Amino acid sequence: MQMTYQQAGLATTITYGEILTSSIQPAMYQDKAVIVITNQRYYDHFFEKIQGVFAEATVDWYICRNQLYANTLDEWMGLLDYLDRFSTQKEYLIIAIGNVGVVELTGFLQKVSLLKSTFWVIPVSFQSYAQALVAARTICRQPSLAILKQLNLPENIFLDQTMLSPQKDGRLIDLQVFIRTAVVCDYPLLQRLFKEYPNQKQLQVTNFTALIEELTDYYQEASEEIESYGRVFEEAFYLTTNGHFLSENMKRFLGFLMHFFWNAVEESWDFRCDNFLIWLQHLGFPIQFPTQISMAEYLENVLTLVGEAGTLLTLRKVGERGEAKVVTQQRLIEAFENYQKICEQL
Repeated sequence: MQMTYQQAGLATTITYGEILTSSIQPAMYQDKAVIVITNQRYYDHFFEKIQGVFAEATVDWYICRNQLYANTLDEWMGLLDYLDRFSTQKEYLIIAIGNVGVVELTGFLQKVSLLKSTFWVIPVSFQSYAQALVAARTICRQPSLAILKQLNLPENIFLDQTMLSPQKDGRLIDLQVFIRTAVVCDYPLLQRLFKEYPNQKQLQVTNFTALIEELTDYYQEASEEIESYGRVFEEAFYLTTNGHFLSENMKRFLGFLMHFFWNAVEESWDFRCDNFLIWLQHLGFPIQFPTQISMAEYLENVLTLVGEAGTLLTLRKVGERGEAKVVTQQRLIEAFENYQKICEQL
């Protein structure tokens, strides 16, 4: 099955519901050398599979570190050094097969490189699939500091469900994508997620195939809002003492949760935040704020990142986007006291 996706005046073709050997034919990369950019873990998992899919081409691999945000300045410089040996007289197919940082790094590279090339993405998770749908491609000095930016969408995205992580943690990370999208865009979708994935057992046996088109449509409509919801709160963990105790994906999850609770206070929601946390806990999400991290320092870093503008996106209610609102220390403290009170009662 195929969909056409558009954003920022750019377009991509999404192929899903098929394995790679069915959706990718040799004629699609004829006379092109293939360069795959990936993370170490996905190189280990998929090297033989990808070599088989592109058996009629020369395939070169550039391997990034496993960190979530591999689109760092250091990685960018290393990639440029690696590409020095490639002729500018040939045509290339550059493919991202990795996490969100690899997708960003590859998209940025293909946009600015002197090599004549085409950009594809083969997602390894719904998290990297969602990133492929975002036109902005950045290179960062650190996760909270983007220093270079281009707009680029892949020509093709091939979503092969056999490539997606079946492990428990991988399923939780993918479910985060759907939860954040539902919270920002569609309350009935959140209710469906609650019913279809009530616990860890059900999460492991039920895939997300039926939700692909909805996720894609919402990203076409509001990718910037979806991706930015929780981002400042996530970035604050990188600036806070002992933030390294949290994995990158946990920073992302708790950042979303902190934004959610601030929003609930700011807009005086009647939403049952306690039931929401109970559901997340049943699914296996670690919902407690780490004791090693100072809440006061963390909140100060949130305010610093908000900066002079002092505003963040709010939702009028779950699933309904609202206006940007000023972030105050008082509201932040009130929100996190409410969050901690609920956590203590669970």
